[in-house]
Amino acid sequence: MSTKIQRVDISTLPKTVQQPYVLTESFDFNIHEARILIRVLQQIKKHQFIQMGTQIDMDNNVVMRFRPKDLTVGNDLKLVYKSLSTIRKKEIVVKGTTTDEGQEVETRTITGIINEATYSTNNSFVDIKINADWYRVLVDLSKGYTPFLSSVGFQTGNKHHLVIYQYICQWYTKGEIEGKTLTEDEIRRNFKVGDKYNDLRKIVARIIEPCKTELDKLADISFNYTLNRATPGATRGRGAKIVSISFKFYETKTENVNTTYEPKRAARKIGEFKKIYGFDETQEQQLGGLAKRYDLSFLSALEYENRPYLLKQENFIEAFHKIIIERSAAKK
Repeated sequence: MSTKIQRVDISTLPKTVQQPYVLTESFDFNIHEARILIRVLQQIKKHQFIQMGTQIDMDNNVVMRFRPKDLTVGNDLKLVYKSLSTIRKKEIVVKGTTTDEGQEVETRTITGIINEATYSTNNSFVDIKINADWYRVLVDLSKGYTPFLSSVGFQTGNKHHLVIYQYICQWYTKGEIEGKTLTEDEIRRNFKVGDKYNDLRKIVARIIEPCKTELDKLADISFNYTLNRATPGATRGRGAKIVSISFKFYETKTENVNTTYEPKRAARKIGEFKKIYGFDETQEQQLGGLAKRYDLSFLSALEYENRPYLLKQENFIEAFHKIIIERSAAKK
């Protein structure tokens, strides 16, 4: 096993992540901690997608190396290090088994969401270490998970909007119009509002309505909502008190654009492909168009997975485009 730690190239990371229900339902992260966790989940998804191995150190930790600026929006690296510190204080209990005097017994391991973060003083990298047993829980999708677009966490600056989006993704079933009716207590608990506002009207005005507006613009799934009052149709008095809210989830009509597209990074990755496949300038331009349309991370993972096949094809772009179309259709 190689001991050299490879820095994560975020241009190769899948645009969707799969988060265990234990995180969706139980944990309350601020938006900066959430972005760190999303990067970790993206790297895990990449390992699942292209069946890569992981780097495990002598202390049974999985190690991932990132550029600090890839863990945030903007370039406030002090915020990255502060968030690494706060997320490290959050614990999870991992169930397992071990052998004691020849008998198998159940165990509970208390570990952090991340075990350790080591960063270079010149800000060139951050190593995030995750307990290997906890990593196996994150990888295991058989016990339920929430899939969602990673870009939403980097586009919204409001943790409640991200939490609501994750909640919708957990309960939405493609092709069906469905939703949930939640009481005030359920809204405060599920949307991580706590006691922030003193009544539902303020929660609607400050969180729910702005969230709907934002998700309609940047997410693949959004919602409509109906206010349920103590007395239906009442506009004044005690009867007008909001007692619950009914949510209906739906897929947005927002075009699936590559919100993380960076021309310089795309050009660099296309240059790597050109060295491997030796295509001409026309094909280079075609590949650039595909990167803008389908997301560079998605293309990179597909290329890696299908490289032996693609190297045998006369027309790389034609063969690659066919794979992209087939995989995109399978994801819908």
